[in-house]
Amino acid sequence: MRDMRRAMILDRRVYRAGQTLFQEGDQAWAAFLIEKGSVEILRNAGGDQETNLATVGAGELIGEMGLIDNAPRSATARAKALTVVQVISEQNFSRLLANAEPGLVALLKVLLRRLRAANDTLILESEHLAALPVSGCPPPLSKCDERRHFS
Repeated sequence: MRDMRRAMILDRRVYRAGQTLFQEGDQAWAAFLIEKGSVEILRNAGGDQETNLATVGAGELIGEMGLIDNAPRSATARAKALTVVQVISEQNFSRLLANAEPGLVALLKVLLRRLRAANDTLILESEHLAALPVSGCPPPLSKCDERRHFS
């Protein structure tokens, strides 16, 4: 991360709690290095439902996936608290990738495909669990049942 800070002209931005840094489905235009605060990484789970994939804080880099593989944003990033970030433009990030070993960039792309697939699976499973009927749960034990089973 130190190399990123040193090698680039960075734009510092401040987000209040609840403000969106980027939206799922948007084209990536920058990555964000969190200096202070925390950011929730959220994925649409159908309708108004969101699944929290992660909460990240100071020292974490977010938004890099779309810059590496040129795919749309796979999640929404929303400030959980007052958050200060350094914005790394697509141009500066591309310069970093161009100077990296080709094998490393290829490995990053493979890992990103796997991470995107794992996120998709997580969302499908959470949608499946949300659709299960709650009425199938057994009723709570009564006091009589507790005595009979645990005496």
